Amino acid sequence: MKQITCISCPVGCRINVDVVNGEHIFSGNKCIDGTLFAETELTAPLHTITIMVRTTFPDMPFLSVRTNREVPKEKVNKTIRLLSKITVKERKRIGETIIRNILGTNCDIVAASDMY
Repeated sequence: MKQITCISCPVGCRINVDVVNGEHIFSGNKCIDGTLFAETELTAPLHTITIMVRTTFPDMPFLSVRTNREVPKEKVNKTIRLLSKITVKERKRIGETIIRNILGTNCDIVAASDMY
């Protein structure tokens, strides 16, 4: 048996996963979203990234950024390493793109706060 903590909502159910006749059996979730989250986490895990990046502005030396969709779990660390090396040189508004299609994930890095 494997246990997964669901992050689909603030409840944070602990979902138990058993394999019976080659099928995943889920228990412990309080809603269908928990089952969907656990299934995805087992087969093709995806994660949202939020991080701070450097800027060239003394009044705001860091900018909060995030992915505009979830990225494959195997690309999370590489994405974070890449973002730790960038510096934003133009003021951005919430939702404006910083990097398009990062690492070929079809996911953009966008500003999560307003620099104005």
